[in-house]
Amino acid sequence: MEFFKKLFGAKQETNAAKLALDGEVLRIKGEFKKALNNFNKAIDSEPDNDMFYYSRSSVKLALKDIKGALSDIEKAISLKPSVNAYKNLKEKLQGIQ
Repeated sequence: MEFFKKLFGAKQETNAAKLALDGEVLRIKGEFKKALNNFNKAIDSEPDNDMFYYSRSSVKLALKDIKGALSDIEKAISLKPSVNAYKNLKEKLQGIQ
């Protein structure tokens, strides 16, 4: 359970957290469309989890959906503003130049 808390801010190992974890594995494997599907389902289940949006933004960037990726980051920031959130946004913007 501690792993889920660190990775996604989840309070417990929920179905949404499991979907997101599987999505991360798929993203690492380069299976971006499958990963996107997992993150979409995780967000549908827990739409207030900012980490799911951050993770999905990485998948969208890999799929060259820059507007979608930035939209997800903006949503994550709106849910939980922090210095790290803005740093993440800056890094993603630099990565698309």
